[in-house]
Amino acid sequence: MITMGFWNHSETLLPPSKLARPWTVTRFIKLCCSCAFLVYAAFFLVANSTQFPSKISTASAHKLFSKAGRNDSIAGHLKKLTEEPHVAGTPENFATADYVYSIFQRSGLDAHYTDYEVLLTYPLSRSLSLSLPRGEVLDLKLKEQPVESDPCTLNPKVIPTFHAYSPSGNVSAQIVFANYGREEDYALLRNMGVDPKGAIVIAKYAKIYRGDIVGNAAEAGAIAVVVYSDPQDYGGNRTEGYYPHSRWLPPSGVQRGSIYGKIGDPLTPGWPSVADAERLSVDDPRIKLPSIPSIPISAEDATLIMKSLDGPLAPPHWHGALDLPAYRLGRGPALLNFNYQSNHTIAPIRNVFGLIKGSEEPDRYVLLGNHRDAWTFGAGDPNGGTATLLELAERLGKLLKEGWKPKRSILLCNWDAEEYALIGSTEWVEENYDLLFSSAVAYLNVDVAVKGPGFAAKATPQLDDLIQETAKEVEDTDNPGKTIYESLVSNSSVNFERLGGGGSDYAAFVQHSGIPSTDFTFGEGFPVYHSLYDNYMWMAEFGDPLFHRHVSMGTMWGLAPLCSSLQMQHFSLSTIQHMRIIS
Repeated sequence: MITMGFWNHSETLLPPSKLARPWTVTRFIKLCCSCAFLVYAAFFLVANSTQFPSKISTASAHKLFSKAGRNDSIAGHLKKLTEEPHVAGTPENFATADYVYSIFQRSGLDAHYTDYEVLLTYPLSRSLSLSLPRGEVLDLKLKEQPVESDPCTLNPKVIPTFHAYSPSGNVSAQIVFANYGREEDYALLRNMGVDPKGAIVIAKYAKIYRGDIVGNAAEAGAIAVVVYSDPQDYGGNRTEGYYPHSRWLPPSGVQRGSIYGKIGDPLTPGWPSVADAERLSVDDPRIKLPSIPSIPISAEDATLIMKSLDGPLAPPHWHGALDLPAYRLGRGPALLNFNYQSNHTIAPIRNVFGLIKGSEEPDRYVLLGNHRDAWTFGAGDPNGGTATLLELAERLGKLLKEGWKPKRSILLCNWDAEEYALIGSTEWVEENYDLLFSSAVAYLNVDVAVKGPGFAAKATPQLDDLIQETAKEVEDTDNPGKTIYESLVSNSSVNFERLGGGGSDYAAFVQHSGIPSTDFTFGEGFPVYHSLYDNYMWMAEFGDPLFHRHVSMGTMWGLAPLCSSLQMQHFSLSTIQHMRIIS
C-alpha cells in the first residue's frame, strides 16, 4: 500500500545550508525498500480488503453521487474559505488547512496532512515615482482601490501588490515600452532603433507567463520591469463598466503572481523540503532565481508612466485601451524611480489529504487535487475548486454510509503554495516519487473551478475517453436538457487541449512521474485574476451566481474516478506502458 508521506514533520524552521543533493545510493535504497513494501501490500492488503466489496452497484453509486450535489454547501464552504486573505506561509492559510482537514474527517475520509519548509518571499517595501523633465515628481499609488459595497476590499490583511521571488532593487532609469514582453516584441524594438539596455521596461500582461516577461527583459539588458493589466485585455468595454458593476477588472486592479521559472521549492530542486532536508543557499547559481526586480502595477499607474514616454510611435497592433494621446516606445524623457525590497524566508506549508481505500486494489490510487493558497481571497483562484472538493468529499461520505466502496483507492489532495511555484504538490511528488510511479492510476486537477459558462478540459491522451465518458453523465447547467458532452460536441470542443508547461499542480505528476492527468475548468477569461477583487462577492455576482456550475464541476470531477475507465485492469496496463515510455 502507498503511504505517500502521511506524517507530520517538525515545526522547527531551519536556515538554508549549502549541502548538495542527497547521494544516489540513498535513493537506490529507498527504491528497494519501496518495492519490497509494494510486494507486501499487493499480497497482504489486497487479500484482506477484497473481503469487503461494495454493497451497491457502480450504476447506483453514480446515480446517488450525481443527485447528492448541493450548491448551498459549496457556497458555504467558499464563504468560509475566503473570509480572510490567505497567502502561503501565513496563519490565515493554516486556518484554511484546518478547515479542509475537518471537512474531510467529518465526511468519513481518512484525513492526513504533511508539512514542508520552503523558500517563500514577501514584500517589505516598494515605491515607484516619476521624475519629469521640469523637476516635478509624481508618486504612483501602487494600491488597489476599495469598493464600498464589498467589505473584503477593505481588509487590512491583504498583501501589497508584488511579484514573488523578485530580487530587491533600487534603480532610476528611462523607460521603454515592450508591448507584451515577448521575444518578438524585443525584435521589433531593435528594428525600430529602440534599445532597452539599461532602461526600465514597462510591459503588458496577457500573452505570456509573467516570469518570461521579466526574463526576456533581463535578456534584453533591462535593469527592472513593471507589468500592468491593460483594459483592452482585462477591462471589457466602457459601456459595461467594471467591478462591482460588471465582471471586469477596475482601473486600479493589479495582478500579483510569481516570476520564478521552475516548479517546487527553489532550495531543494529534485528532493523534498522536509524539516531536516539539505538545502542549497539562496545565492547558489543552480537555483536561477530572477536576476532583475519587477513590480506589478495597475492600469491607472501605467497610464501615468506611458504618458511620460517620448520616442517613436508604437505600431498600431501594440496599442491598448489606456487613456493616452498615443502609445510611444520611449526612451524617456522622464525617469522612473524604482524601489522594491523583498523578504526571502523559509516558511512552513501544509498539504491536506482525504483517503478512501479501495475494496479490490487498495494499493492503486486515483488522485483528485486542488490548491488552497491564494494571493488575496481566492474565490475563483483557487477556492471555488477547494469548496467543490469539500462538497465532493461530502458526497463520497454519503456513499460510504450506504455501503459503497471504490475498487481502487481515491485520494483527495489539497495543496499549499501553488501560487509561488507549484510547491506543495511538487514537494509531495518528489517525496513519494517511487510509490507514485508504481501505484498512481491518474491525477485529476481543478484549479480555477469556475470563472464563467462553458466546460473545458485539458488532458494527457490516455484520459480523453474518461472525460467523454464522464461528460455524458453530467448535466450542463448553462444548456438545460443537454449533457456537458452534448455541449462539447455542439461547440466542436471534444478534442481536448494537451497539458503542458507548469500552469497548475498537474505539472509534477505529468513531468516528473509520467502520470496521466487532467485539468478541468468552467469559463474563459478571468479579469480579476490574482487581484483584490477575486473574492466571494465577485463569484456570487458574476462567476456563478447560483453555484450550479460548481455543482456540475463537482459531479464531473467526482464521477471520473468512479468510471470504469479508471477501475479496469486495461487502464492500468496502458498507464504502465506510458510510464515506461516516459521513464
